[in-house]
Amino acid sequence: MQTLMKGAAIATLGWMIGSAALAQDAFETWIKTSELGANQPAEENWGEITRKANEEGEVTIYSSSSSVSALAEDFMKLYPKIKVNAYDLGSEKTIEKFVREQQAGIFNVDVVNTAGTAQMIFDLLPNKRIVNYVPRYLTDKIPEELREPLLTQVIEATVLMYNADAYKDGPPVKNVWQLTEPDWKKRFAMKSPLGSLTSLALLASIVEHSDSFAKAYETYAGKPIELSDGIENAGYEFLHRLLKNDLVIYDSGSKLATASGLKGQNNPPITFSSMHYINKNGSDDYANAILYDIDPAGVFAYSTYTSIAGQAPHPNAAKLFIAFQMGSKDLTPDTKVEKPYREGESLKLLQGMAAYFKVGTFSPRTDVPLPKGGEKWPEAKKIFGSAEFQRDNVAAVNDFWVVETSQ
Repeated sequence: MQTLMKGAAIATLGWMIGSAALAQDAFETWIKTSELGANQPAEENWGEITRKANEEGEVTIYSSSSSVSALAEDFMKLYPKIKVNAYDLGSEKTIEKFVREQQAGIFNVDVVNTAGTAQMIFDLLPNKRIVNYVPRYLTDKIPEELREPLLTQVIEATVLMYNADAYKDGPPVKNVWQLTEPDWKKRFAMKSPLGSLTSLALLASIVEHSDSFAKAYETYAGKPIELSDGIENAGYEFLHRLLKNDLVIYDSGSKLATASGLKGQNNPPITFSSMHYINKNGSDDYANAILYDIDPAGVFAYSTYTSIAGQAPHPNAAKLFIAFQMGSKDLTPDTKVEKPYREGESLKLLQGMAAYFKVGTFSPRTDVPLPKGGEKWPEAKKIFGSAEFQRDNVAAVNDFWVVETSQ
């Protein structure tokens, strides 16, 4: 019996090794024929790529952005022979669904757009579930840290927002530690990081930049910070004190925008909100404003990445879609585009940037115009979280949050 069991185990192991080898062979064949990775030509023939993309006839996108539907519509305006299947899944579900399907041997996705730095860079990329693709003509238009190891589609940010209608004389706080004081008890809010990779990344960025938070505290209080029992650094201490001050947790980013921005409030809260919600000032008559100058920072920036799925069935359409997302070759910093951005000449110039051409989503390209209202972006004090810190610490940050909010 033992001999039979050993034989079965060896056979199973052999099958697994054989399957892995076959999968590796399939990937290598695909990446070579698709001219991706090391096989990407030094000069790409976009006429030929477009011809092949039209022959492929469709492209499937998994995205964490609700703007992906508009992106798909705009692509089909310029490339009517290619059908776009666009799925807005949120950051966490995008990765979960994509990985689960590939594990089952289902390769039906062409482009993956999402944040989730740790998962994208340190899991999906090295395990060949995705491939980085940067059109050659954009190499010198995008800083290396925003195109390697993965191309940034847009830079987004979580920001501190206040109500400019209620606080007509300017921001009510100048230092983040004021939000931990009794005056702001139950008057500071954010989205739950449980189920939101971007909110969890925000917390990790705060922890990563604990030195900046410690310096900000000393500036505010006039003395070095004293950490609570069991608290590791000033970043964790800041989160600890926010929660002790009855931080309000929301399950929706749009509700946060309403909470801080609704006009006519006497004591509106300050919120950690996605920067793009500032655009609700125009659509919903809100009064949100961004705390650009708060110490240590009011802007916590992060990349939303774009990549080609490993063994994508429509690799040329995927290339064309990624190039489209980044905007046309004809854009310059002085290019004038007029509303409606998603129509006519403006669409031809902005292409996939049109759906994102607003405050809160900024192109990684250095040679394109800024959206109206985004003039402060280049000089704003920003905190960026690193991919390495996210990889090594996001689980610990998540555990900290779970323990703190369960007490």
